[in-house]
Amino acid sequence: MITTNTYTAIIIGIILSLLFTELTGVLPAGLVVPGYLSLTMDKPQTLLIIFLISLVTYLIVTYGIGKITILYGKRKITAMIAIAIIIKYMLSFIIPDAYIGLIGLAAMGAVVPGLIANTIQRQGFIPTIASTSLLTVLTYAATLSVGFIG
Repeated sequence: MITTNTYTAIIIGIILSLLFTELTGVLPAGLVVPGYLSLTMDKPQTLLIIFLISLVTYLIVTYGIGKITILYGKRKITAMIAIAIIIKYMLSFIIPDAYIGLIGLAAMGAVVPGLIANTIQRQGFIPTIASTSLLTVLTYAATLSVGFIG
């Protein structure tokens, strides 16, 4: 079951992401991503796996699928999310102990790497990873400071 603390972290992440995007013009991999990732700050291996899945997804879609078909708009985001879910699913067999996702948010955790991969394709690796990491830490700090995480 998703708790109020989870909702609060995601809402804080959305608000901070929106403010950041409006001020800088850089999108932190989607408005919900920093809030979700802030919930995994106590599991650095999960964060690493999410970012690795995102990078591999970006490479497969951009340099594999994108070379044999036209991908833009809804097709591209669909390909990014689908490939990320497939990679996450395959990884669960290869590394069964690598828990990717949170109880009650497993489906969202499957979508997040696709959202990150899509944003990497749109604005580049460094701006996406840097802004997403910064907003994740800020969201975590904000929720921690008001006692919602930890």
